Amino acid sequence: MSSWSMNDGSALSGTYTLTNASAIVQGNSSADTSEIAVGDIVIDDNGDKVRVADIQPARTVATSAVNASNDQITITDHGFVANQEVHYKANGGTAIAGLTDETTFFVKTVASANAFTLSATEGGALIDITGTGNNAQTVSGTSTKAFTITEAFGESTNSGSSCTVTRPPINFVGAAPHIDANILGITSAESLGGLDNITAVNVGTTSLGSIDYVGGNTYHGSAPTVTIPAPTVRTIATAKVTTASDSIEIASHNIRTGTSLTYQDGGGTALAGLTDNTEYFAIRVDEDNIKLASSLSNAQAGTAITLTGTGNNAQTLEGTQATATATISGGKVTGITVTNVGSDYQTLPSITVAAPGGTGSLNLTSSSVLITGTDEIVIPSALYAVLTTGDAMTYAEGGSGNQADLTDGTVYFAIKSGTSNRMKLATTYANAVAGTAIDLTAVASGGTAHTFTGGTATATANLGLGVDGDDDRREISHVGWVKKTVGTGGRAGRVHYETLVAASSITGDAEDIATPDS
Repeated sequence: MSSWSMNDGSALSGTYTLTNASAIVQGNSSADTSEIAVGDIVIDDNGDKVRVADIQPARTVATSAVNASNDQITITDHGFVANQEVHYKANGGTAIAGLTDETTFFVKTVASANAFTLSATEGGALIDITGTGNNAQTVSGTSTKAFTITEAFGESTNSGSSCTVTRPPINFVGAAPHIDANILGITSAESLGGLDNITAVNVGTTSLGSIDYVGGNTYHGSAPTVTIPAPTVRTIATAKVTTASDSIEIASHNIRTGTSLTYQDGGGTALAGLTDNTEYFAIRVDEDNIKLASSLSNAQAGTAITLTGTGNNAQTLEGTQATATATISGGKVTGITVTNVGSDYQTLPSITVAAPGGTGSLNLTSSSVLITGTDEIVIPSALYAVLTTGDAMTYAEGGSGNQADLTDGTVYFAIKSGTSNRMKLATTYANAVAGTAIDLTAVASGGTAHTFTGGTATATANLGLGVDGDDDRREISHVGWVKKTVGTGGRAGRVHYETLVAASSITGDAEDIATPDS
């Protein structure tokens, strides 16, 4: 019996539209609240998988969607019902006249599938709307016809799709049951794979003086580039190709069946049976030999490509390079999401995060920028908005002339001033917290290219099982429900799998976001 889930592959009522680059999935079933829960994985009729983040999507209400003459707000297929709570946000703009920013209201009447009115209290009087607000304002509330997903839909828009839902196990630890994102459904294919991909990238903690900071310091005005090096290139000499068995010898390769490998002919004669710059899938023969298949399904079935020649001594096989993107909040890197798990990583790669932007060039020769009377430096408003007292920043004079109290290339610690767009500097984190600032006695001797730059974020990759399954040390030995534990601190980069339920088969394979088949 399968242990996949309590509603594995259950069909959802009605149809849904998954829109490219949008995090909101729109339906027409009026049954979302009974059929979908946070943490569920919804699968469209193309096999695309999305995870439900919320069933209270915030939907933008442009000024054109607000009708002051009849007090109605228009949201296509809103899915709201009478007396339901909804939350209004002006999002920094002018609020709808009659409503208050960041306030919960109640649906007064459902005028149509696309329009509704509001009251201040449940069953209360109709709110008189006298202004239309702004184009960035939102209304959110539990919808029977829409839900948000954990990341914007990356595939082509799929309109009117018949979808199914899969629900991972529920963890009853705590006050209320919730989806445990660390428990995964493992198929028979995945029990043999997943050794060589990047399962996660964790933001590192860097020690700087007396402070440990995560993600580097301000000022990331936009998310920095995260670079994961490509896996090792494997050169395949002609002597390593055996046409009689269609096999390729790679000593101690640690490659599993299903691993994606790209063939390059190295500018010479291609290995007959293969095409230059083409993806193939490994079939593990033994620890020193593999075959290649034209597709993942063929690899799993053991259907190898016939090799009728040996190619040249510069030809190569290389796994897929993993990719990841960073998330920032408050000018700091707060998380990194793997967007392509890659393949054929035999060791942990070193992750590089791009350095943050600096303050821009500051003219410290100006008394209106370096204010000696208060020991303050005027900084850009965008930096001031995300600055926190204690943030470490490296000063650079930029070859433009020194400031007598600051040393080029030295780390200082910011003191966020109570005066807008100003900061002071301290020599240590403790001094910054205590408010003990450096006495800035004079403006710089010259130049306008002085800068303060935050610390660069660090990151650590987590590799799949990372061990040849032949030694059984970390092999997923059973299909079924598996708990995944990602190491931190001294165990960073280590992933442990614990089989919770063994099963002879598992269907509804919907967790490939976390554990891909190859």
